[in-house]
Amino acid sequence: MLLVTACGDTAPSVPGATAAGGSATQFVEVVSQILSDETSAFAAFFGAELEELGTAEGMARERALQAVTRFQTQLADAQRRARALEAPPTATLFFGSFLEHFDRFVGDAESMLASIAQRDYARAAEIYTRLKRGASER
Repeated sequence: MLLVTACGDTAPSVPGATAAGGSATQFVEVVSQILSDETSAFAAFFGAELEELGTAEGMARERALQAVTRFQTQLADAQRRARALEAPPTATLFFGSFLEHFDRFVGDAESMLASIAQRDYARAAEIYTRLKRGASER
């Protein structure tokens, strides 16, 4: 509902219109799907089976690299889709925050991958723990 309010007019979609040049309704639909995909990525990444990533020892495992790579790929895809959107004029403030949101998360995922590559597993675990705490507070 907040997303609908932020975007203003949500008249029925125009058949054949794209999210990039479409109505506020189409924008809301696409943003909602991106956020749903992001929620799924976070749920999988912070699921109970990956709690070990909160430790340096857990981050040193091959499974950690796979999990962080998958998370980074999913968020980068969401970021790409978000950047391809054209926000309705009534949603520009929301849209700027929305894009910053993905920039930060993709950056954190890339920092975790870089830390793993440098064998700084403690730093990767710190980033994971911070992200998990932030995700649970949202």
